[in-house]
Amino acid sequence: MAYTMQFMAITTSDMPMLYALHKTTENHHSGYYGLVATMEVYGHTLTVKQISTAAIYILNAEGDFDENLNAISVGWVVSPPHFNDSQTYLFTTWTKDNGNTGCMNVDCEGFRLVSGSPIFPGDIIQPVYDIKGVRQNITIKVFKDKSSGNWWVHCGLNSDPIPVGYFPASLFSSLSVKASAIWVGGHVISDPRVSSPTMGSGAFASDTRKAALIRDIQLIDRDGKTTLVSNKMPTTVTDDKLYSVSRIAGGKIYYGGPGGRSA
Repeated sequence: MAYTMQFMAITTSDMPMLYALHKTTENHHSGYYGLVATMEVYGHTLTVKQISTAAIYILNAEGDFDENLNAISVGWVVSPPHFNDSQTYLFTTWTKDNGNTGCMNVDCEGFRLVSGSPIFPGDIIQPVYDIKGVRQNITIKVFKDKSSGNWWVHCGLNSDPIPVGYFPASLFSSLSVKASAIWVGGHVISDPRVSSPTMGSGAFASDTRKAALIRDIQLIDRDGKTTLVSNKMPTTVTDDKLYSVSRIAGGKIYYGGPGGRSA
């Protein structure tokens, strides 16, 4: 199935998306209930027609995809179209109908914040990762609470994740029961008249000394237990001339690329 990711809600439909990520298999009958991963956080200088991000995506695409897609995404993003600058932000999005309803962060009613967190969706992440110096990592945990059905988001900058907020089960139809797929990796969006932007660090996955890393990738079951992801999640790359993603090994992946225009 060719997902459009319209649910990202940080762009318009005339800005196509390219991605390099891993997906769970969609024939897992018992469903999925969450994922936790630690991502390096990068910065980019982009134009108002470019977006670059890395995220966890929680989806239920059972039934009519165009009308019924339930989805959540949480990660970091550089998005001049949304924030009017090229700083790096923590972000969340949600939808119950492939982007017709829902929004980014707290731009509409939906995501509910909790007090006490040092970072919230829409906050700037500073500094960003520098291969030659600063190390900036964010651990993101998204999981379905067994008793309430709410999808909780925990985050931690260079630390264990703590509660940031949650998506109430009442926002969704199918996601209030389970997810049918989970993705993790990077994606970019740009106006087709301009070059695609940098993803990750700007290096291809094969250059493990420089490529962006997502590590400690663990699936969460309905009882809250975590399992390090093995190489059972297939890779998906929209344009391998511009971006790439490695196979999973030891719960980690390398991903990214310089962008540009396909030959």
